[in-house]
Amino acid sequence: MSDKNAKKFIIATIITPIALGAILLSLIYIYDPFQIFHKPYFREATFFADMRKQALGIIKHYKFDSYIIGTSMLENTDSKEATSKLNSDGRWINISLSGSTFNQRAMVLDYIFQNQNPKHIIYSLDGYYMVNMVNRLSNSTLDWDFLYDNNPYNDIKLYRNSKFMICALKFSDDKGCVGTIDDIYQITNWYKEYKELFGGFDNWIKNKDNGTIKQTLIDIKNGNIKNIEREDIRDISPQQDYLHKYLIRFFRDYPDTKFSIIIPTYSRLFYRMQNIETIYNDNSKFFYTWEKSLRYFITQSSSYKNVKVYGFDELDYADDIANYRDLPHYNKDLNSIQLDAIKNQTNILTPQNIDKYLATLEQKIKSYDIEPLIKALENVEIKQ
Repeated sequence: MSDKNAKKFIIATIITPIALGAILLSLIYIYDPFQIFHKPYFREATFFADMRKQALGIIKHYKFDSYIIGTSMLENTDSKEATSKLNSDGRWINISLSGSTFNQRAMVLDYIFQNQNPKHIIYSLDGYYMVNMVNRLSNSTLDWDFLYDNNPYNDIKLYRNSKFMICALKFSDDKGCVGTIDDIYQITNWYKEYKELFGGFDNWIKNKDNGTIKQTLIDIKNGNIKNIEREDIRDISPQQDYLHKYLIRFFRDYPDTKFSIIIPTYSRLFYRMQNIETIYNDNSKFFYTWEKSLRYFITQSSSYKNVKVYGFDELDYADDIANYRDLPHYNKDLNSIQLDAIKNQTNILTPQNIDKYLATLEQKIKSYDIEPLIKALENVEIKQ
């Protein structure tokens, strides 16, 4: 081979993979199934249910100025209903992240505030995650946090895998490639998937092999139930630090944004079960840690005029297991009740009423009658 041909070969060897790589990256950019870079080209808009990754595209490319950002406890909150009831506060969208910790949601909130001036945020203050935050602070295993670092050049990492490369090469409109949801207002709605579990304990028994409730039924049948008893919880400094670092700082730094904080209303049975997956083995320690943390949060948030906290545990709603598809998850009608409270300025927790509120909750948990549930399972066989 002549020197001239050798040089051509070397140049071709170097340039070809670079050119192919550039073509593939360009194709991925155009395809962009999560809408990270732009709204869809050459296809209808569809969305993924994985809101940790999908939320960025919605925030960047759709004209919303008020956000619902909770856990699964707010996923059924209807964005259109929020816009209708709270119409003076802007155009709403629900970007709730199922199972999200406060620190995970803080990443999304930081991105929103660094790029927009939202009018109103509805946020769920989940007792489960507040008590358990010690074990849930690590971000090291996240595969999506880079999306919210305001560096658009590394967002392409989301598609740097064989699945999306093959999808892009085919420019596929398969649901596995571009998402299963064609209505932006339905992305976070899980109600239909679990509809059969609502309606009463009999429905739980009919669906006894459903993984959502199976272990709960086994625990009830085995007597793994205990009432809460007063615990002297002395140190909640980890919870206090967590609240300030991942939530309260937003109240301070963005005084022109309204914050409506929703306390999720877990079933009374939730607090009676000994198998609550917490950093504690005792449900009493869980409840009284949550109680003390909530009292602290109410005191702290009351100093900010742009914040209101809404609680619904005084209602009889949580007494009726028919309103729940498992221990913590309530029916979508409570999400509507929450919006009504924000609209009508009811059910607001303050330093003046928090003691009464918590005393009522404690009394309702202690007086909750579990005997009918135990009796209903006497002759029911549940496979371990």
